[in-house]
Order: sequence, then structure tokens, then C-alpha cells
Amino acid sequence: MITGEHPAGDNQVIVTYVSDDTGEEVDPSAIAEEIAADAEQRAAHGYRIVAMAGMPLRHSAVAFGRDGSGYNTKEGVLVTYERTAG
Repeated sequence: MITGEHPAGDNQVIVTYVSDDTGEEVDPSAIAEEIAADAEQRAAHGYRIVAMAGMPLRHSAVAFGRDGSGYNTKEGVLVTYERTAG
């Protein structure tokens, strides 16, 4: 799910997480679980989350007889981590 790590100044890194596109509605709990597991590993090295942002990447098309505009089938999340002193 991690697709990149981007240095962002002193003691910071932006990590991009992108879900697979299975054609099904994105499960926010599954995404949060993967980010939390990665954040726990990073915490052991002194990093903590300071900001997060979601970004829908793929949207299902509307089919005949369906109400609404469909649902997201792929999601990106950007997380900024900061290395703390200590």
C-alpha cells in the first residue's frame, strides 16, 4: 500500500499510501488499519503523525437504476510524519 516516501524538510517525511482498485467500494477501516500498523513501526524509530489528507483516485461509474453518483474504488492517503527528539 505504501507507494512513496518523500523527504519534507528537517525531520519530516510525507508517505503516500494507495489502496488497490478492486472495483469494490473503498473500506476506510482497512486503509486506517494499514496506516496505523505502519505508524506503529515508525513510532519505534521516533516518528509520529502530524498531518493526514485523503485523495479519491478512482470513482465508479453510475449504472442504470443506481441512485447517487457511485462510490470510490481507489483511495490515496498522504501522511506527514515528524521525527521527534529523544
